Amino acid sequence: MPEKNIEMKEVDEIGEQMIKVKNFFIEFFNKVVRDNGQVLGFDFGISQLKALAAFHEDQEYTMGALSKNASVTMPSMTEMIDGLERDGIVERWRDSEDRRVVKVHLTEKGKEMRRKFMMRRRNEFKNIFGKLSKEERDDLVNALEKVSTILHKVNIGNGKD
Repeated sequence: MPEKNIEMKEVDEIGEQMIKVKNFFIEFFNKVVRDNGQVLGFDFGISQLKALAAFHEDQEYTMGALSKNASVTMPSMTEMIDGLERDGIVERWRDSEDRRVVKVHLTEKGKEMRRKFMMRRRNEFKNIFGKLSKEERDDLVNALEKVSTILHKVNIGNGKD
């Protein structure tokens, strides 16, 4: 049963730990973006790489599906795709059966860039987490799963009381 009386000290500690984790991920992704921009030969920012990573498979996506995959709003995804389209990384078109639907897929150039980006990202994870023992990595995965479950619980319960 949820506890309604949480001490401010606990709230502060939770907030402080969440900020530490957030800062780690921001630093990590900024490093990956900076390094990937050089590796890929483009001056890519976080938003373009986030859009590129939203393509999980070699298939076409609706703009709505891409924005969901990247956890961004439709207008933000549209702006990201505009830039990728200008650079020849994606192609987009209106669905022939429903003209309101816009579909997007990676070009061959985009597929190659995504492949390089994902490989680079995996290598960065391997370099960082390879410093841990197998037991520590298992503990990390279990802790992240637990955090994810708890944060989903908090989000789902938000506004229901």
